Amino acid sequence: MVAEVLAGLTIETVGWDHADAVSLRAEQQHEIDLRYTQPGRPSTTDADGAPVPDARDQVDPSNVFATLLLRVDGAPAGHAALRDLSGRDDYQGGLHPDGTAEVKRVYVAPGFRGRGLSRTLMNAAEDVARDAGVRHLVLETGLMQPESLGLYLRLGYDPVESFGVFSDEPGSRCFGKWLVPDAGPQATAAAPAGTPAPALVLREVPWDDPDAAALRRAMWTFLQPLYPQLARDIEARGGHDVADAERGRTALVTVLATLDGRPVGCATLAPSPVGPEHLTADPLRGVGGLTAAPEAGESRGFELQSVFVDPSVRRAGVASALVEHIEEAARRRGGLAFYLNTGIRQPTALRLYVKLGYRPVLPYPPHDADDAQLLFLGKAL
Repeated sequence: MVAEVLAGLTIETVGWDHADAVSLRAEQQHEIDLRYTQPGRPSTTDADGAPVPDARDQVDPSNVFATLLLRVDGAPAGHAALRDLSGRDDYQGGLHPDGTAEVKRVYVAPGFRGRGLSRTLMNAAEDVARDAGVRHLVLETGLMQPESLGLYLRLGYDPVESFGVFSDEPGSRCFGKWLVPDAGPQATAAAPAGTPAPALVLREVPWDDPDAAALRRAMWTFLQPLYPQLARDIEARGGHDVADAERGRTALVTVLATLDGRPVGCATLAPSPVGPEHLTADPLRGVGGLTAAPEAGESRGFELQSVFVDPSVRRAGVASALVEHIEEAARRRGGLAFYLNTGIRQPTALRLYVKLGYRPVLPYPPHDADDAQLLFLGKAL
């Protein structure tokens, strides 16, 4: 069945074992093998480039309810599949709820990239999933596929807790999207129309400014229940006060936001050891070789840190104003690239950064690339 036809582009549903689908999956597995090659990781291709089934992630064709094949002028160019996860093991001690499906093996061949075909393929997969009664669509990708991470974020997918056979791999990231209106978490209601906007003021203050320090402590209180392991790590280092003082030693600019005179938000600018070259770093090289910091002042890269807005005033534009102010401070210092990392359990913050033009990048120092709760983003200045 042909699902879409557009200027030489077609998307059709085929069998899992269709020859072109099998060939595209083999190409994808070979590329993944190159991106994630590291000691101890099972190879997905043999010496001749033929696929070697990964015992952890063999797809049972009986669970696949749709295999999509994208062609351009008749040539096989892209692939995606959908498998039912309803009631199946999530590898986290539970079962996937009814109406859950997973997008698998999303791939566009190298010669066809840069044309928006991945988005077209994902849109088609979502349509097929809706028609099949799927309520929640989930998927898994990895930090070494920043272009895939960016695609899913732009399509409205939020991070979800790790599931499946790769849930214990620190480089794995999982995402989900509700396909049924009102099925997912509800957003906080906006202020009624006509409500006067409070006066927002931003000013640069010392790192140890009492109001800024109090907001960073409030941020720590907010983060602890979200990231228990982080809380344990910080306590092992001496607690919040010690970690906060260490971060303050590299702070270049601290910005305090007030609404009608009340302190409600803060953010900090710090130097980054990676510069603009990291924005386009080749994932096939891996993160090795990207960890050596350049000479002082050479990177022209900066990092956004310690962004926090009081929950009572969120959706008032405070976070956007803070980020834009810090970006401008980086530009004044000759910055060419700006980086940040955020946790997978803060989807609202992640959506904001994507809206402001940030996109996923490879992990960068000094942060731990094996931290399974971080996403790394960057933006050219």
